[in-house]
Amino acid sequence: MDIFLRLKMVWLFVIGFVTLTLGCATLEDQEARYGSDPPVITATFAKDRIVFGDTWKIYVNAFDADGDMDSFVCSILQDGRHPYPFDIIKIKPGQRKELSGYLYLPTNTPQDLWGIHIELSLYIVDKAGHKSNEKTFELRFESKASDKEMDRALFDDMPLGPIMIDITNLVDIGTPNTPEQ
Repeated sequence: MDIFLRLKMVWLFVIGFVTLTLGCATLEDQEARYGSDPPVITATFAKDRIVFGDTWKIYVNAFDADGDMDSFVCSILQDGRHPYPFDIIKIKPGQRKELSGYLYLPTNTPQDLWGIHIELSLYIVDKAGHKSNEKTFELRFESKASDKEMDRALFDDMPLGPIMIDITNLVDIGTPNTPEQ
């Protein structure tokens, strides 16, 4: 995918998201209310290969000095396809200053995803409209999952929320469910 198209889509989403989230308040008003420090994603981990039907877990540690983290913003690009719509996962009130756990993408669809390659990007937006650093993860659906494991001392094994984007196999789209004739 053309990087300029991707950047344009991200900025259009950010502008729309900030406009809807902040209303008519200025950045100075929002910072006076919530603080001026942006959130920071401090550590991440995700397997780069899983078996179709498994749940992909993306482990994240994040911190916000102001304690106003509001949402994860996730986007997925798939080889040979337009970008999927963004997904927004709200952060629970008790986790707005510091969080550790995993976002998860269920992959148990009726379509076979073997060989599909996707790239997931995520960042955090706080209540003042600040954006964290962005992290990107690649995933390929294969016959054997990656042997890498997350560091249990570094991440909590707690779900932070589902990524509600349905991955599709372009080959299967529009194919009738009837025997070949």
